[in-house]
Amino acid sequence: MRRVGRHSSMLLCALMLPAALASCSSDALQGPDRASLSRVPALTASDTSVQLHQIDFGNTAVTLDWSPGSNHGTNAAIDYALEFDTTDGTFASPVVVPLGRGVYSKAYTVAELDAFVTEQLGIPAGTTGSVRVRLSSTTSQPDVAPDYSNVVTFEVTPYQPVSTTLYLIGSSAPNGWSADLATPLTPDADVPFIFGWEGNLAAGQFKFITTLGQFLPSYNRGAADSLLVYRTADSEPDSLFTVTEPGPYRITANLVKGTITVVKQPGPPYDRLWVVGDATPKGWSLDSAAEMRQDPSDPFIFDYNEVLNVGELKIATAQDFSAPFYRPTTNHPALGDSAVQLSAGDPDNKWYIPEAGAYKIELDLRTMSISITKFTPYTRLWIVGDATPNGWTIDAPNEMQADPGNPYVFTYTGTLNAGEFKFPVATGDWGTDYFMPGVNHPPITSTYVRFTPGGQPDNKWLISDPGTYTITLDQLHETITIQRQ
Repeated sequence: MRRVGRHSSMLLCALMLPAALASCSSDALQGPDRASLSRVPALTASDTSVQLHQIDFGNTAVTLDWSPGSNHGTNAAIDYALEFDTTDGTFASPVVVPLGRGVYSKAYTVAELDAFVTEQLGIPAGTTGSVRVRLSSTTSQPDVAPDYSNVVTFEVTPYQPVSTTLYLIGSSAPNGWSADLATPLTPDADVPFIFGWEGNLAAGQFKFITTLGQFLPSYNRGAADSLLVYRTADSEPDSLFTVTEPGPYRITANLVKGTITVVKQPGPPYDRLWVVGDATPKGWSLDSAAEMRQDPSDPFIFDYNEVLNVGELKIATAQDFSAPFYRPTTNHPALGDSAVQLSAGDPDNKWYIPEAGAYKIELDLRTMSISITKFTPYTRLWIVGDATPNGWTIDAPNEMQADPGNPYVFTYTGTLNAGEFKFPVATGDWGTDYFMPGVNHPPITSTYVRFTPGGQPDNKWLISDPGTYTITLDQLHETITIQRQ
């Protein structure tokens, strides 16, 4: 037997070592790499049966999780997408939800899943449908086909969402029974099926509609004053809520729970206010100071419209200089500063009128804010409505006559039919500004007029006794007289 010498043995090992190392390196790298190259995402769902209820709108309904996909050795990033289909589908035309890169989970809230399965997958509200979903993982390489995960199936029962709009209508409401001009409630910023409104309600009745111009569907009084019932047909009971005591109210309606609260709010701290100061025609005499007008539709709002002098003014709560006054928060602020405070004594801050002329002042005791604006009179005014000879034509309403001695006063003398009217400041556009009453259909003897930008709320005067009338409108002081000849 031939012995291999030490030198020969070392040489043999040296020759065999590169091959051995190459073999070991190949085994170490090719095993894991092969697994990586063949990796397909595994998809799971957190639930297999999901019953959706709108009251849980913000809760998680279902979560889909998956494992990472493969880029097939291209070093390209992987884009993921969920593909949805119903159990009758074959993913020939799936609803695809792109998810981007580095994402391994997708959670749907109750509201999101309800909207998705009803609008995208066509599962009707109130019925149980089966949803099939798979995950696609795609690289940016066009020659590499996408991978698809296993298919996950879960059942879902969507709900019919309640209305996203709600309007107040009725004899108690600011705009009466007009479905076109119903008063909107404001949806809660966090809970969209809760609506709120705060304002003045007249003695009478009310309910709610969901769409302007349509009396159905509506929300009516249920078995108690605290309950709402959804009404979709004229044949269903038209029960109404009743207001016996007029005043400011706060309404909160929960359409999902079918509940409502109608709470009378405290009135304003004062029902009478006076403007005093050398800027006013009456000067600093509280005994003869001009009283502000209280808005008939909102007792927290007071106004004072007058030709003012250069000088100061403040607003008294009583005809007594020791009583509290409404004042600015700083002395002589810019007229655009709306901040108001209520105080007695010092510091005796006052508003300052820097230029003589006509001004309109509005004080809001609810928001503690004031508006002081210079007023330029309109040179032309019109009267429009079915009470007038030209009827409801905004293109050619009857024009009023300007008083040659007073730029603020206009008159109309002529026949008025039984019907309504108001005063636009321009023609050809129903969206113009108007002079209107503070409430709809006030007594014909009421002298209150309000300048109403955009004409909302759409209050009007009502003539029930046709004949010849003389109407005198003062656009500065916002007063009216309606006299039958």
